[in-house]
Amino acid sequence: MLYGGHVNNPGDIDFLRENTFDFGEVILRNSDSRSFWGESNVCNPLDSGFFLLAHGPREGPPNNVKSLWNNYYPALQETVDLAQRMGIGYLTVHLWTDPRFVWSSVLKEKKQILRELVAYGQARRVAIGLENLSENYLDLAAVLEAVPGLGITLDVGHGQLLTETNTSFDIIDRLADSIRHVHLHDNRGGQGVLDDLHLPIGEGIVEIPRILKALVNKGYDGTLCFELKNDVIGASCARVRAIIRYLNEPNSP
Repeated sequence: MLYGGHVNNPGDIDFLRENTFDFGEVILRNSDSRSFWGESNVCNPLDSGFFLLAHGPREGPPNNVKSLWNNYYPALQETVDLAQRMGIGYLTVHLWTDPRFVWSSVLKEKKQILRELVAYGQARRVAIGLENLSENYLDLAAVLEAVPGLGITLDVGHGQLLTETNTSFDIIDRLADSIRHVHLHDNRGGQGVLDDLHLPIGEGIVEIPRILKALVNKGYDGTLCFELKNDVIGASCARVRAIIRYLNEPNSP
């Protein structure tokens, strides 16, 4: 596995490298952050093997088609362009596709946005990963079928919200071949954004060891990003590294 954390400024890159992380996920949440990083001259690959991924902006009103096309999609294109200039090859995007909350007519538009974005990214060597919010594996499977070339960023904390059983298990079981990146953080369950607490690993109810075991059993050996603050990320990473070492032992159950 490769271990990383969020990057909001060049100082975060220094912090992660000094603490032996493998990569950083640059947060490109709005036009100001895109301008900042565009002027930073930071570019992949960095020395010592450290590399960067990217995380794009949130979509805004999830059922407003005009906003999606007129505001969000252009912002995504700008984010892809910036990722290309920075030498970043993978971009995580938010686009809510849970049919419990997103109208069917809007879902069709979102699939079209993703089709166009994947093609736009492919032309610039930037792969696109859709992050699960409250979707189950069936919701994501329908999007993957409609959007060839799209990957999944599995967020295990989001998988604990609006559900009795963490949806990560079914996503891993049914869609493992599409998982390109994983976000790790903990919470205590709940029904909405305010319950997405981003707690250190072990301080909530997310079954991180079982989720990691499911990933390892499916052959996942990719990037794990801790969506945590710098003052707590080290202990959480050490805990996950220990779990992964145990799971990779020959006699591990």
